[in-house]
Amino acid sequence: MPEGRPRAVTCGGAPSAILSAVAGNPDAVVTAVYGPLVRVQVGEQVLVMSPRRRLRWHGDPTDPRLVVGDRVVLEGEPPAMTVAEVLERRTVLTRRAPGENRVRVVAANVDQAVVILAAAGPDPNTRLMDRFLVACHHAGIEPVVCLNKIDRGTDLVDGWVDDYRQAGYQVLMVSARTARGMGCLKRTVSGRTTLFCGPSGVGKSALLNAIHPGYRLREGSISEATGKGRHTTSTAQLFPLPGGGFVVDTPGVREFGFWDLSVQELARCFPDLAPHVPACRHDDCRHGSDEGCAVRAAVDAGTVSPRRYSSYLAIRAELDELG
Repeated sequence: MPEGRPRAVTCGGAPSAILSAVAGNPDAVVTAVYGPLVRVQVGEQVLVMSPRRRLRWHGDPTDPRLVVGDRVVLEGEPPAMTVAEVLERRTVLTRRAPGENRVRVVAANVDQAVVILAAAGPDPNTRLMDRFLVACHHAGIEPVVCLNKIDRGTDLVDGWVDDYRQAGYQVLMVSARTARGMGCLKRTVSGRTTLFCGPSGVGKSALLNAIHPGYRLREGSISEATGKGRHTTSTAQLFPLPGGGFVVDTPGVREFGFWDLSVQELARCFPDLAPHVPACRHDDCRHGSDEGCAVRAAVDAGTVSPRRYSSYLAIRAELDELG
Protein backbone atom coordinates (compact mmCIF):
# COMPACT_ATOMS: atom_id res chain seq x y z
CA MET A 1 0.00 0.00 0.00
CA PRO A 2 1.61 3.33 -0.97
CA GLU A 3 2.09 6.09 1.58
CA GLY A 4 -1.02 8.15 2.35
CA ARG A 5 -3.81 8.66 4.81
CA PRO A 6 -6.44 5.93 5.18
CA ARG A 7 -9.75 6.41 3.44
CA ALA A 8 -11.72 3.25 4.12
CA VAL A 9 -11.67 -0.30 5.32
CA THR A 10 -9.85 -2.18 2.56
CA CYS A 11 -10.83 -5.76 3.23
CA GLY A 12 -12.94 -7.89 0.97
CA GLY A 13 -15.58 -10.52 1.65
CA ALA A 14 -18.82 -10.62 3.56
CA PRO A 15 -18.91 -9.03 7.05
CA SER A 16 -19.40 -12.41 8.71
CA ALA A 17 -16.34 -13.79 6.92
CA ILE A 18 -14.29 -10.77 7.94
CA LEU A 19 -15.47 -11.09 11.53
CA SER A 20 -14.49 -14.74 11.77
CA ALA A 21 -11.09 -13.91 10.32
CA VAL A 22 -10.15 -10.98 12.52
CA ALA A 23 -12.28 -10.55 15.66
CA GLY A 24 -10.29 -11.53 18.71
CA ASN A 25 -7.36 -12.59 16.53
CA PRO A 26 -4.04 -12.04 18.37
CA ASP A 27 -2.15 -12.06 15.05
CA ALA A 28 -3.44 -8.59 14.17
CA VAL A 29 -0.62 -6.07 13.83
CA VAL A 30 -0.67 -2.27 13.64
CA THR A 31 0.83 -1.19 10.31
CA ALA A 32 0.35 2.58 10.56
CA VAL A 33 -0.96 5.23 12.96
CA TYR A 34 -2.78 8.29 11.64
CA GLY A 35 -3.75 10.43 14.62
CA PRO A 36 -6.90 8.85 16.11
CA LEU A 37 -6.98 6.07 13.49
CA VAL A 38 -4.81 2.98 13.07
CA ARG A 39 -4.32 0.62 10.15
CA VAL A 40 -4.34 -3.03 11.17
CA GLN A 41 -3.47 -6.13 9.17
CA VAL A 42 -4.68 -9.65 9.94
CA GLY A 43 -3.47 -12.15 7.38
CA GLU A 44 -4.60 -10.76 4.01
CA GLN A 45 -7.17 -8.46 5.60
CA VAL A 46 -6.37 -4.75 6.08
CA LEU A 47 -8.66 -2.51 8.14
CA VAL A 48 -8.66 1.07 9.39
CA MET A 49 -10.26 1.71 12.77
CA SER A 50 -10.12 3.60 16.06
CA PRO A 51 -8.79 2.07 19.27
CA ARG A 52 -10.92 1.87 22.39
CA ARG A 53 -10.57 4.87 24.64
CA ARG A 54 -9.29 2.60 27.39
CA LEU A 55 -7.04 -0.01 25.86
CA ARG A 56 -6.04 -3.08 27.81
CA TRP A 57 -2.23 -3.24 27.81
CA HIS A 58 -0.36 -6.47 28.52
CA GLY A 59 3.04 -6.04 30.14
CA ASP A 60 4.44 -2.66 31.16
CA PRO A 61 4.59 -0.46 28.05
CA THR A 62 7.33 2.17 27.84
CA ASP A 63 4.77 4.56 26.38
CA PRO A 64 1.09 3.48 26.30
CA ARG A 65 0.33 4.71 22.79
CA LEU A 66 -0.16 2.48 19.78
CA VAL A 67 2.82 2.30 17.40
CA VAL A 68 3.73 0.42 14.28
CA GLY A 69 4.42 -3.24 15.08
CA ASP A 70 2.09 -3.51 18.06
CA ARG A 71 0.23 -6.86 18.13
CA VAL A 72 -3.39 -6.23 19.03
CA VAL A 73 -6.71 -7.95 19.68
CA LEU A 74 -9.81 -6.61 17.93
CA GLU A 75 -13.46 -6.61 18.96
CA GLY A 76 -16.80 -5.67 17.44
CA GLU A 77 -18.28 -6.20 13.98
CA PRO A 78 -17.37 -4.52 10.67
CA PRO A 79 -17.45 -1.67 10.01
CA ALA A 80 -17.42 -0.77 13.72
CA MET A 81 -14.42 -2.84 14.84
CA THR A 82 -11.98 -1.44 17.37
CA VAL A 83 -8.62 -2.27 18.89
CA ALA A 84 -9.38 -3.61 22.37
CA GLU A 85 -6.08 -5.04 23.67
CA VAL A 86 -2.36 -4.62 23.04
CA LEU A 87 -0.16 -7.65 23.64
CA GLU A 88 3.15 -7.35 25.46
CA ARG A 89 5.90 -5.87 23.32
CA ARG A 90 8.91 -8.14 22.68
CA THR A 91 11.19 -5.27 21.70
CA VAL A 92 10.77 -1.50 21.79
CA LEU A 93 12.96 0.97 19.93
CA THR A 94 12.79 4.35 21.65
CA ARG A 95 14.29 7.81 21.26
CA ARG A 96 14.02 11.12 23.06
CA ALA A 97 11.39 13.29 21.37
CA PRO A 98 13.24 16.15 19.63
CA GLY A 99 13.15 19.29 21.78
CA GLU A 100 11.09 17.59 24.50
CA ASN A 101 11.79 15.68 27.69
CA ARG A 102 9.66 12.66 26.85
CA VAL A 103 10.02 9.28 25.20
CA ARG A 104 8.96 8.48 21.66
CA VAL A 105 8.52 4.85 20.68
CA VAL A 106 9.68 4.36 17.09
CA ALA A 107 8.35 0.82 16.61
CA ALA A 108 7.53 -2.34 18.57
CA ASN A 109 8.24 -6.06 18.08
CA VAL A 110 11.07 -5.52 15.60
CA ASP A 111 13.59 -8.36 15.10
CA GLN A 112 16.33 -6.40 13.38
CA ALA A 113 17.11 -2.94 12.02
CA VAL A 114 18.85 -2.03 8.79
CA VAL A 115 20.74 1.18 9.59
CA ILE A 116 21.31 2.98 6.31
CA LEU A 117 23.80 5.61 5.20
CA ALA A 118 24.51 6.79 1.66
CA ALA A 119 28.01 6.28 0.30
CA ALA A 120 27.57 9.75 -1.19
CA GLY A 121 24.77 12.28 -1.60
CA PRO A 122 24.29 13.03 1.27
CA ASP A 123 27.73 12.57 2.83
CA PRO A 124 27.74 9.71 5.36
CA ASN A 125 27.23 10.69 9.01
CA THR A 126 28.85 7.91 11.07
CA ARG A 127 28.11 9.62 14.39
CA LEU A 128 24.39 9.47 13.67
CA MET A 129 24.70 5.85 12.53
CA ASP A 130 26.49 4.98 15.77
CA ARG A 131 23.54 6.40 17.69
CA PHE A 132 21.12 4.17 15.79
CA LEU A 133 23.36 1.16 16.45
CA VAL A 134 23.59 1.91 20.18
CA ALA A 135 19.80 2.31 20.40
CA CYS A 136 19.35 -1.07 18.69
CA HIS A 137 21.74 -2.85 21.06
CA HIS A 138 20.02 -1.22 24.04
CA ALA A 139 16.62 -2.43 22.77
CA GLY A 140 17.80 -5.97 22.03
CA ILE A 141 17.32 -5.47 18.28
CA GLU A 142 19.91 -6.94 15.91
CA PRO A 143 21.43 -4.15 13.77
CA VAL A 144 22.72 -4.44 10.20
CA VAL A 145 24.83 -1.70 8.57
CA CYS A 146 23.77 -0.86 5.02
CA LEU A 147 25.60 1.55 2.71
CA ASN A 148 23.42 2.56 -0.22
CA LYS A 149 24.31 4.45 -3.44
CA ILE A 150 27.66 2.70 -3.90
CA ASP A 151 27.18 3.29 -7.64
CA ARG A 152 28.32 6.87 -6.86
CA GLY A 153 31.64 5.62 -5.54
CA THR A 154 32.89 4.55 -2.11
CA ASP A 155 35.68 7.07 -1.49
CA LEU A 156 33.81 8.58 1.48
CA VAL A 157 33.32 5.23 3.24
CA ASP A 158 36.47 3.25 2.42
CA GLY A 159 38.40 4.80 5.32
CA TRP A 160 36.06 3.60 8.07
CA VAL A 161 33.75 0.81 6.86
CA ASP A 162 36.15 -1.90 8.07
CA ASP A 163 35.76 -0.54 11.63
CA TYR A 164 32.21 -1.90 11.58
CA ARG A 165 33.13 -5.23 10.05
CA GLN A 166 35.82 -5.71 12.70
CA ALA A 167 33.25 -4.80 15.37
CA GLY A 168 31.17 -7.76 14.18
CA TYR A 169 28.47 -5.97 12.18
CA GLN A 170 27.07 -7.38 8.97
CA VAL A 171 27.85 -4.67 6.40
CA LEU A 172 25.86 -4.57 3.16
CA MET A 173 27.14 -2.50 0.22
CA VAL A 174 24.19 -1.91 -2.10
CA SER A 175 22.73 0.27 -4.80
CA ALA A 176 18.97 0.59 -5.13
CA ARG A 177 19.50 2.18 -8.58
CA THR A 178 21.65 -0.57 -10.12
CA ALA A 179 20.40 -3.47 -7.90
CA ARG A 180 23.97 -4.28 -6.85
CA GLY A 181 23.92 -6.15 -3.52
CA MET A 182 20.11 -6.20 -3.40
CA GLY A 183 19.97 -10.01 -3.39
CA CYS A 184 21.85 -10.12 -0.09
CA LEU A 185 19.60 -7.44 1.40
CA LYS A 186 16.47 -9.35 0.34
CA ARG A 187 17.78 -12.52 1.98
CA THR A 188 18.65 -10.61 5.15
CA VAL A 189 15.11 -9.28 5.65
CA SER A 190 13.19 -12.36 4.48
CA GLY A 191 10.92 -13.88 7.11
CA ARG A 192 11.71 -11.31 9.79
CA THR A 193 10.35 -7.95 10.95
CA THR A 194 12.96 -5.41 9.90
CA LEU A 195 13.04 -1.68 10.59
CA PHE A 196 14.70 0.55 7.99
CA CYS A 197 16.18 3.68 9.56
CA GLY A 198 18.67 6.42 8.79
CA PRO A 199 18.94 10.09 7.81
CA SER A 200 16.77 11.67 5.13
CA GLY A 201 17.98 11.19 1.59
CA VAL A 202 19.93 7.94 2.06
CA GLY A 203 17.41 5.97 -0.01
CA LYS A 204 15.33 4.00 2.49
CA SER A 205 12.20 4.18 0.35
CA ALA A 206 14.19 3.42 -2.81
CA LEU A 207 15.61 0.30 -1.18
CA LEU A 208 12.16 -0.86 -0.11
CA ASN A 209 10.81 -0.28 -3.61
CA ALA A 210 13.71 -2.33 -4.97
CA ILE A 211 12.87 -5.15 -2.53
CA HIS A 212 9.21 -5.08 -3.62
CA PRO A 213 8.10 -2.65 -6.37
CA GLY A 214 4.50 -3.12 -5.23
CA TYR A 215 5.11 -0.78 -2.29
CA ARG A 216 5.29 2.23 -4.66
CA LEU A 217 6.78 4.45 -1.97
CA ARG A 218 7.59 8.05 -2.85
CA GLU A 219 11.33 8.52 -3.11
CA GLY A 220 13.19 11.62 -1.93
CA SER A 221 15.83 13.94 -3.28
CA ILE A 222 18.76 15.98 -2.00
CA SER A 223 18.53 19.73 -1.36
CA GLU A 224 21.06 21.59 -3.51
CA ALA A 225 21.26 24.33 -0.88
CA THR A 226 22.10 22.12 2.13
CA GLY A 227 23.28 18.86 0.59
CA LYS A 228 20.90 17.06 2.93
CA GLY A 229 17.96 14.79 2.19
CA ARG A 230 14.38 15.99 2.02
CA HIS A 231 11.74 14.17 4.06
CA THR A 232 9.41 11.99 1.98
CA THR A 233 8.17 9.53 4.64
CA SER A 234 6.07 11.37 7.21
CA THR A 235 5.07 8.49 9.46
CA ALA A 236 6.34 4.99 10.19
CA GLN A 237 4.59 2.28 8.20
CA LEU A 238 4.81 -1.52 8.27
CA PHE A 239 4.50 -3.51 5.03
CA PRO A 240 4.24 -7.28 4.53
CA LEU A 241 7.02 -8.93 2.55
CA PRO A 242 6.21 -11.33 -0.28
CA GLY A 243 7.02 -14.77 1.07
CA GLY A 244 6.82 -13.79 4.75
CA GLY A 245 8.05 -11.15 7.14
CA PHE A 246 7.54 -7.40 7.41
CA VAL A 247 9.53 -4.22 6.78
CA VAL A 248 9.06 -0.91 8.58
CA ASP A 249 9.71 2.32 6.70
CA THR A 250 10.51 5.22 9.05
CA PRO A 251 10.90 8.98 8.51
CA GLY A 252 14.46 10.21 8.10
CA VAL A 253 16.05 11.89 11.11
CA ARG A 254 18.86 14.39 11.56
CA GLU A 255 19.33 13.74 15.26
CA PHE A 256 18.72 10.84 17.61
CA GLY A 257 18.54 11.42 21.35
CA PHE A 258 18.52 8.64 23.93
CA TRP A 259 15.77 8.24 26.50
CA ASP A 260 16.60 5.59 29.11
CA LEU A 261 20.22 4.70 28.33
CA SER A 262 22.62 5.01 31.28
CA VAL A 263 26.36 5.71 31.18
CA GLN A 264 26.94 2.31 32.81
CA GLU A 265 25.13 0.54 29.95
CA LEU A 266 26.69 2.53 27.12
CA ALA A 267 29.98 0.65 26.65
CA ARG A 268 28.09 -2.63 26.40
CA CYS A 269 26.18 -1.16 23.44
CA PHE A 270 29.48 -0.93 21.53
CA PRO A 271 30.31 -4.55 20.60
CA ASP A 272 33.92 -3.61 19.86
CA LEU A 273 34.39 -1.98 23.29
CA ALA A 274 32.31 -4.39 25.39
CA PRO A 275 34.77 -7.36 25.42
CA HIS A 276 37.41 -5.16 27.09
CA VAL A 277 35.17 -3.80 29.86
CA PRO A 278 35.59 -6.78 32.28
CA ALA A 279 39.38 -6.29 32.23
CA CYS A 280 39.20 -2.71 33.54
CA ARG A 281 40.82 -2.32 36.94
CA HIS A 282 37.81 -0.58 38.49
CA ASP A 283 34.19 -1.73 38.28
CA ASP A 284 33.01 1.87 37.87
CA CYS A 285 35.53 2.66 35.12
CA ARG A 286 34.26 5.34 32.73
CA HIS A 287 36.65 4.26 29.96
CA GLY A 288 38.26 7.65 29.59
CA SER A 289 41.42 8.65 31.43
CA ASP A 290 40.71 6.18 34.27
CA GLU A 291 43.76 4.36 35.62
CA GLY A 292 43.84 0.75 34.48
CA CYS A 293 41.17 1.18 31.76
CA ALA A 294 41.34 -1.81 29.42
CA VAL A 295 39.14 -0.09 26.82
CA ARG A 296 41.56 2.83 26.51
CA ALA A 297 44.47 0.39 26.37
CA ALA A 298 42.78 -1.44 23.49
CA VAL A 299 42.40 1.83 21.60
CA ASP A 300 46.08 2.67 22.16
CA ALA A 301 47.05 -0.82 20.97
CA GLY A 302 45.00 -0.45 17.77
CA THR A 303 42.53 -3.19 18.73
CA VAL A 304 39.62 -0.75 18.93
CA SER A 305 38.95 1.91 16.28
CA PRO A 306 39.75 5.46 17.49
CA ARG A 307 36.76 6.67 15.46
CA ARG A 308 34.38 4.37 17.31
CA TYR A 309 35.96 5.22 20.66
CA SER A 310 35.56 8.94 19.91
CA SER A 311 31.90 8.31 19.14
CA TYR A 312 31.53 6.52 22.48
CA LEU A 313 33.06 9.49 24.33
CA ALA A 314 30.72 11.95 22.59
CA ILE A 315 27.63 9.96 23.56
CA ARG A 316 28.92 9.49 27.11
CA ALA A 317 29.41 13.25 27.47
CA GLU A 318 25.82 13.81 26.35
CA LEU A 319 24.48 11.26 28.82
CA ASP A 320 26.52 12.90 31.60
CA GLU A 321 24.93 16.23 30.73
CA LEU A 322 21.45 14.73 30.77
CA GLY A 323 22.17 13.16 34.13
